[in-house]
Amino acid sequence: QPIEEVFDNGERPVNIDATNVVWLGNTETNSIAPQSSAQISYLLADGAYKSLFIKFPKTTGIIKTTGSVFHAVVISGELNYKMPQDGQISLLDAGSYFGATDEAIHTVENMKEDDVILYIRTNGDVRVQ
Repeated sequence: QPIEEVFDNGERPVNIDATNVVWLGNTETNSIAPQSSAQISYLLADGAYKSLFIKFPKTTGIIKTTGSVFHAVVISGELNYKMPQDGQISLLDAGSYFGATDEAIHTVENMKEDDVILYIRTNGDVRVQ
């Protein structure tokens, strides 16, 4: 939440700025396919769950996920998201969400020059192509 909207629900958030993380590309991690220009930053691991940032430059990408929990939030930028059920394209801007409750393939496209950053929380593996 932005500072102006902070409230106490008993959870303790960790505020991480995307400019203060280490970004890994396709030569540093197997989570990014060799042909992809996306980057990933591993944030936290808590038992079976993990959270990470994925940064997409102007490109089309595919996020393959496993597991029964997958939550993604657009942190910055605008992203075209292709709905897996019907192929419809939705424009997602900062604060937008998409998710899955089983293995899934998420097709995304950044059509602008600015990077898109996604926050992801999952209990499965994530691979970007």
